[in-house]
Amino acid sequence: MINSRAALMVDADTGQVIYQQNIDQKLPIASVSKLLTACVIEDEVAHHQLSWHQKIKITPAVAAVSNDPDYSAVGLQAGQSYTVRELFDVMLVKSADGAALALATANGKTIKQFNTKMVKKAKQIGLRNVTIVNSVGLRNGDLKQVTQKGIKKQSENAMTARDVAILSLYLIRHYPQVLDITKRPQENFTVFPGKVVVADNSKEMLTGKNYEMPNVTIDGLKTGTSDKAGECFVSTGMYHGHRMITVVLHANGGNGDRFVDTQRLYQYLQNNVHPRRVTLSHRQAHPEIARGDRKRLAVGVAPVDIWQDSKFHYRLQVHYRQKLTNFNGQLVAPVKKGQRLGSATIESKSLKTIDKKPLTVNLYSKETIKRHGLFN
Repeated sequence: MINSRAALMVDADTGQVIYQQNIDQKLPIASVSKLLTACVIEDEVAHHQLSWHQKIKITPAVAAVSNDPDYSAVGLQAGQSYTVRELFDVMLVKSADGAALALATANGKTIKQFNTKMVKKAKQIGLRNVTIVNSVGLRNGDLKQVTQKGIKKQSENAMTARDVAILSLYLIRHYPQVLDITKRPQENFTVFPGKVVVADNSKEMLTGKNYEMPNVTIDGLKTGTSDKAGECFVSTGMYHGHRMITVVLHANGGNGDRFVDTQRLYQYLQNNVHPRRVTLSHRQAHPEIARGDRKRLAVGVAPVDIWQDSKFHYRLQVHYRQKLTNFNGQLVAPVKKGQRLGSATIESKSLKTIDKKPLTVNLYSKETIKRHGLFN
């Protein structure tokens, strides 16, 4: 069905894997790398190490990359200064290589120092199989004057599709404002006073673009292209109230195949699975409670949907908080309405999550149970 080397679809709310194909093979990712660059920059702004209004002066080395017509270029000018916000936005909309390189050298940092930050961030997020060469996604030898010593010229950034999805989940959960940037159809970028470049968004599945899909509203996230990576695309969008993430790496054939394969992933979602609200069994929803003014307690779960096909079956394993139970594991009064009682693990052979951890939902009390009085 999917012609790409690797493909993946994940529910962004739960991390449930809906479709997977070769998701643990490490592959070149080209400009998809800029999602990790974005995470590092967002962190530095959040920790006041950078400011969105801070200006970065462009060196001749960065300008040489930014003006190469073979790259994703906006023509940054040597000696000209641009704000972090301007460079960040055009990096995510246009995938501007020079902008990513300039951001990596902010505050006098070197490419090597920024690479170290990217590797540290990747580990913090939980990425397990990552190679970082630069903030851009180009081959090391393509960086011209800032090619890194000790690294082969043909080396480039690489990840698994699983790690790309985990990275994307982290970015939109912690910095959801990036979607206000990635959904823009174009970015007007002032190269120097009097010259404005209209940078078109390379994500052809946005609203009004060539590969727009019915019933799916795509608002991000990142494309990537290189000889070794082929065509790559990470999408995120809303489908019937659910935020989805898809990853397509090394689409075969080119000419928009990454968008065609992404369409096929959403078609698989529409035609083969449907969401089902997680519910407790009658016994789990009305457990006995000790020392209460009533014998049973009404329990609910946080609203969570899981995607299932006709063969999907699951059961819930309930775990109460130890401090709320007696030595028999039974809940003990008093309990307040809305109080978190514990969690329930969704168990199914068919259920897989992107981080390989069990999918759990919180349990809460739907009523107040007072402690049984001394003379009752």
